[in-house]
Amino acid sequence: MAFSPDGRTLATGSAGMTARLWTTGLLDPAEAIRAVCRRVVRDLTQDERTAYLSGRETGHVCPAG
Repeated sequence: MAFSPDGRTLATGSAGMTARLWTTGLLDPAEAIRAVCRRVVRDLTQDERTAYLSGRETGHVCPAG
């Protein structure tokens, strides 16, 4: 398994001699936060904000509801 130098392609291989190329992509930071909020269905905890969102250690991250 290896990423291309630009990080946009992942190459994988198996013992059965199968090779695959995967196109990768990252969400922009605001969309990534919205995606996390949709999945956890709650606001992030203080520990989660501190660990994952530098500069957002206080206040709500996910909208209520």
